[in-house]
Amino acid sequence: MKTPVNTDITVREKSAWIRWLPNALPAVGYIGLKNSSDERLDITRITSPDYRSITICRTVTGVEASKTVRHDGVTLSAKGGFAFTPGSYHLVLEKPTRLITPGDNARIVFFLGDGKVFKVRVPVRTSPEPH
Repeated sequence: MKTPVNTDITVREKSAWIRWLPNALPAVGYIGLKNSSDERLDITRITSPDYRSITICRTVTGVEASKTVRHDGVTLSAKGGFAFTPGSYHLVLEKPTRLITPGDNARIVFFLGDGKVFKVRVPVRTSPEPH
């Protein structure tokens, strides 16, 4: 049976990109998601055919230092959304399954608590601004 696709989620314009680092170092992904449905949507898992591991993390800044905290999932509020942004929630993409360079697009699959998925291609760059 084919997994149903969620059409209530869209990507906020110009919000999606993956910061590329050399030597297959972990990349960091940022993306703004919009939820057009009247119900909240829970993202419970994220995978990619282009990376062996994707982890949801959040940067927490304390008095003396900042640290990265892992999260099992996030929620898109009804008629709202969620943003993975620098200095806050972000995606850590590890162990590429193919050679990935700036200018490529990485495929990311978001699994929702209701069994549906949302798929997106995210541009890989060295900076937030497209070249």
